[in-house]
Amino acid sequence: MVALAQSQNNIMLRWQSYRKRFAPLFEPLNSAVDLRAENLGLIVVIPCYDEPHVSETVNALYTCDRPDCAVEILLIINASGRDDDTIHQQNESTLIEMMAWAKKFNDAQFSLHCIYRDDLPVKHHGVGLARKIGLDIAVSRFAEIGADGVCVSLDADCLVSSNYLCEIKKHFRFNHNDQLAVIDFEHRVDALSDASHRDAMIAYELYLRYYVQGIRYAGLPYDYQTLGSCFAVRASAYMAQGGMNKRQGGEDFYFIHKFTALGQCGCIYTAQVMPSARLSQRVPFGTGPGVSRWMAGDRSAYDTYNPATFEDLRCLTQWLQGLAQSSDFSIEAMRVLPEVLLAFLTQQGVEQRVNEILANTSSIDTLIERFLRWFNAFLALKYIHFAHETSYQAQPLIRSAQTLLRMSELENDESDATLYGLRDHYRWLDAKNVI
Repeated sequence: MVALAQSQNNIMLRWQSYRKRFAPLFEPLNSAVDLRAENLGLIVVIPCYDEPHVSETVNALYTCDRPDCAVEILLIINASGRDDDTIHQQNESTLIEMMAWAKKFNDAQFSLHCIYRDDLPVKHHGVGLARKIGLDIAVSRFAEIGADGVCVSLDADCLVSSNYLCEIKKHFRFNHNDQLAVIDFEHRVDALSDASHRDAMIAYELYLRYYVQGIRYAGLPYDYQTLGSCFAVRASAYMAQGGMNKRQGGEDFYFIHKFTALGQCGCIYTAQVMPSARLSQRVPFGTGPGVSRWMAGDRSAYDTYNPATFEDLRCLTQWLQGLAQSSDFSIEAMRVLPEVLLAFLTQQGVEQRVNEILANTSSIDTLIERFLRWFNAFLALKYIHFAHETSYQAQPLIRSAQTLLRMSELENDESDATLYGLRDHYRWLDAKNVI
C-alpha cells in the first residue's frame, strides 16, 4: 500500500512540474466531467478540425472489444479565430452531435468528452497544438487518480480494428521497457471508385513503408512509422519528454523519435488503424498534397529516395559495428565511408562531435550509442535529402521498392511487382520485421 501511494503521489508531482514548465496555459476539463473511473487505463485523444464524419471514428472505438480498464475519448474540436465561418459552423455542429452521442452512450467504463477550442492562436494553430491540448488533458486526468495510464493518439478520419483497445492495453502490460508504441496502419482504399485516387493512396502507403524498411536495411535504430494517428504513450513518459510539440506538420516525427533514440519504442502489429483515403491540403506534405499531384497526372509525385542512400547509411552502421575489432573511432578512420556521406558528416561538425565523445567515453558500446544519439532519425533524413541534392537522383517508387528488396535479399519471385503487390509485400515485411 505504501509503494502504491508513493507511485500515485509521484505521478501527481510529475504533472505539477510538467504543467509549470510545458503547459502554463493548460485548461482542465470543466466540472461536468470531473468524475472519472478509478480503473481508468486508456485515454484516446482525437484532434477534430472541420470533421463532419468524426462519429464514425467514435463509433469504431465504441464497438471495439473492451479492455479490462475504463476508456475515455477526448475529442479536441478546434479552430482559430481566422478560420472561415463554415469551419466554425461545422465544428459547432460536431460539438452538438457528439455531446448528444455522449449523453446517450457514456457509462462508467467508456466515455466521450468534447473539448471545444474555437480561438486557438493562428501562429500555432494546427494538428500539433490540438494533439498537445488533448494529450496534456489526458495526462492530467491520469495524474488526478495517481495512475500511469496510456495516452492514445488517433485522428478523426480513422477507423480501428475491433481488438485495437485490448491490444494497446496488453502491449504496455507485457512490454515494460516500451514507453511508446507505434501501431500498424492500413489505408482504406477498397471503397474508392476512382482508380487514380486508389493508386495514389497505394503509392503513398508503399512510400511510407519503403522509407522505414530502408532505414531498417541501413541498420539504424529508427525504423518506426511516425504517424500521429498511430501511436500510444505512457503518461509518465509523455511528461518526461516534454510533451507534444506545436508543429503544424511533422509533430509526430519529432515526438516519436525522442523515444526511438532512447530505445524505448515498440510496435503493435496485432491491431490496425485504418486512415481514410481522403484528399487534404492541411499540411504542406504528407497524404493530401502527394495524392492530389498524382491524380493531376504528375507520376513523379511518388518518385522517392534512391536506394543508394540507404546503402550509404548501412556503410556507416557497419563501420560503427567494426569498431569492436578496430577500436579506431577517429575522423581518419571514417574516410572509408562513401564520399557523399563523409561530406555530409563534415558539414554537420562530425569532427567536433567525435572529439567530444572520445573525451567523455571509454567503452566502444557507449561510443556507438552516443554517436547514434547524435546521428539521430532527423539527421539520417537530412542526409538523404543532402545526398539527393548533391549526388543522387530520385527514382520511381516501384523501381526503388524492388531494388531495396533485392539489396536485402528479400525479393519474392512470386510477388506481384505492381503497386498493390509491393504494398502487400512491404506490409508483410513490416509485420515480420525481418529486414
